[in-house]
Amino acid sequence: MKNIFFLLLTLLLIRCSSKDNNEKHIVISQPHTSVADVVNFSDYFEIIEVINLESSDSSIIDYTHKIVFDDFYFILGGGAVYKFDKTGKYILKVKRGEDGPNAIKNLTDLILLKNENRLWIYDSHHRRISQFDYNLIFEINYDLDYPLFGLEKLETGLIGSPGYMMVVKEPYSLFRFSGKNLATGYSLEETTMGFDIEKSDYLHIFRHDYFSELETGDLDFVNSFNDTIYNINQNGESSIKYVIDFKDKRVLEGELVNKGYTSIVDVFNYINSTDKSFNIGNIFESNNSLIYRFFNSGKPYFSIYDKKNNKLTSGQIIKFNYKGQEIAFPIDEEMRIGSFGNGKGYLSITSESSVIGENQKVFNTQDGDNPIIIIFNEK
Repeated sequence: MKNIFFLLLTLLLIRCSSKDNNEKHIVISQPHTSVADVVNFSDYFEIIEVINLESSDSSIIDYTHKIVFDDFYFILGGGAVYKFDKTGKYILKVKRGEDGPNAIKNLTDLILLKNENRLWIYDSHHRRISQFDYNLIFEINYDLDYPLFGLEKLETGLIGSPGYMMVVKEPYSLFRFSGKNLATGYSLEETTMGFDIEKSDYLHIFRHDYFSELETGDLDFVNSFNDTIYNINQNGESSIKYVIDFKDKRVLEGELVNKGYTSIVDVFNYINSTDKSFNIGNIFESNNSLIYRFFNSGKPYFSIYDKKNNKLTSGQIIKFNYKGQEIAFPIDEEMRIGSFGNGKGYLSITSESSVIGENQKVFNTQDGDNPIIIIFNEK
């Protein structure tokens, strides 16, 4: 009888502990934001460096999807992976769709293997990883056999997301693979985070900001289905970390399903005609702060959450100090926020005067130039 009592007590404690672990996440209340609201970036972060990427016929980047760094900047664009030195001087690139058996069709993701001086380019069309050295010389292909839109390397394997696309028999948005390297291969171990297959037709599928690397080596994973940011550890285990609560501005399930929409354009036209907010992404997290972007009425906004003081600042205008001057301009859809995984983050902003205005003079740039890369860390 005594043993049964202790067994029941143990089970109760385990259950309570499990419940506590599941509830250890932060709900961020995201209020409605005006286009006139300003976020003072310099209150939280320090600008370390501004990189003016060389602009030439060979080096023009159509859109910055992702940047990784290890002595060189490797930039994932829509049409190529570009290599620049620390000063922004263009070196070379790997183009999409060139002829040959190793041609890359979709430049989906970019992974840096710093200890090996190697670069992985994941192609969602061919469902394979192509390995290059730092001189962008091709070495080997590995067929992963799953079409993913985000992929990261863990100590125990790989973690990837197909977005909200049916890849296996059931709709799941997070895939964990076990394995050590391309030579021995990777095998699918687990699929998690189910989603509504009809609702998936009306949210972004192909995007480049599912994952963001933390200084600890863990990852943040964005799930736009439930406005949630998850933590993923090096074993591929996930847990809820932040829930972005748009309150009455949240896009409801009933507004997406059983409405007879014929295309995603119809859905966006509807959402953009309202004051609803959705589609969190572009995550950067430091020890004390979290940055994320979202859309409201068709316009991009971003927020900085002060973790120490439980304070949120949101707006469409970003402001910061650079070279003794105060810089301010509205963010646009092309602005990319990302992490280098070492406590440093980056902003990729357009050089166009239609966005940054007179600040072109400060950045020594002009219309048609490559994006400006701003490197920052926590103050």
